[in-house]
Amino acid sequence: MVKSRFIIFSIIVIFIVSAIAVWNVRSLLGSPTQLGAYVSPSVELELKQLSTQSYDYVTSNLTYTVKVVNNGSELTFQGKPVVIFVGAEWCPYCAAEMWALVITLDRFGNLTGLRYMESSPTDYYPDTPTFTLRNVSYSSNYISLLEYEYQDRNHQPLQSVPQNIYSMWTSLAGGGIPFIDVAGVYYQVGSTVDPGLMTSGNWTYVLDQINSSTPLSREIYSTANLLTAEICEVDGNQPEKVCSQQGVSEYESLLQSGKTGVYVPPYSSTVYLGPQRPGALLNTPTQLYRTQSLTGLLTQLPSLGEEAFRTNRSHQSSIQQLWESKGGNTKKSVLSRSFSASSG
Repeated sequence: MVKSRFIIFSIIVIFIVSAIAVWNVRSLLGSPTQLGAYVSPSVELELKQLSTQSYDYVTSNLTYTVKVVNNGSELTFQGKPVVIFVGAEWCPYCAAEMWALVITLDRFGNLTGLRYMESSPTDYYPDTPTFTLRNVSYSSNYISLLEYEYQDRNHQPLQSVPQNIYSMWTSLAGGGIPFIDVAGVYYQVGSTVDPGLMTSGNWTYVLDQINSSTPLSREIYSTANLLTAEICEVDGNQPEKVCSQQGVSEYESLLQSGKTGVYVPPYSSTVYLGPQRPGALLNTPTQLYRTQSLTGLLTQLPSLGEEAFRTNRSHQSSIQQLWESKGGNTKKSVLSRSFSASSG
């Protein structure tokens, strides 16, 4: 009897100690002192686990936010289709989109080196909890990743963008962020995740929301599933356990049917791109290859120099009307607000 009680007592103690340890790790996620600190292994594991669920979230009209580059070939880096991300740590819309992007990347490989970050405290949706991709490591059998946090939380230069990627970003997106390009076939400017659903909490709050049936969870997973479908389209539908999921297949069918590219995501920021700051642009292009030739760098697009890109309101109005005529979600009728990163 004494031995049984001792065993029960030991189990209870272990449980309590484990619970306290988990609580301590997660409670730290609410601390602003965490900014720039590496994400703990337990949170990396939690994000990995979250990536394996909720494949059934599909918002069919979401594919209209995806634009297609009709050149008949794919961009590869290190022999694999490349996902390119350009954003900024101050950008609240990048902060919101980051959750969906991290979940997507975790489905195809292992993402390590994430750091805690919040968007700017002085912009719209201040202090949106997120992560930064600055200097992360990514390993995958299926895709490669090129990530650029163009400016830090204070709008200061952070990571240089290679010339060819910079030209592609400015040509296709006009300096809009977040900019996500999937193998030079699909690209999106802006976020379809509402940062307003995150600003009342911290990282723990967002993790809990994602793990529940909430509006935020639905937006993040709908976006992640769409990004997943784009990748599956360019990497030969691998891995099968990811690309064969019903929601992913539904998105792939919509992409294949051409239901793309007529609506700008409702949440995006704009970077003031000039005059160029030192270190903002690398003159050496990153070696991206077209799969049809495998012999050259990405064609250099004209540099747009010292142009400040602003949101065109009349263009937005016509896009909004088209979106609503196709049954778009008018809950997000407020179109993207334009931000400027001071050139100093």
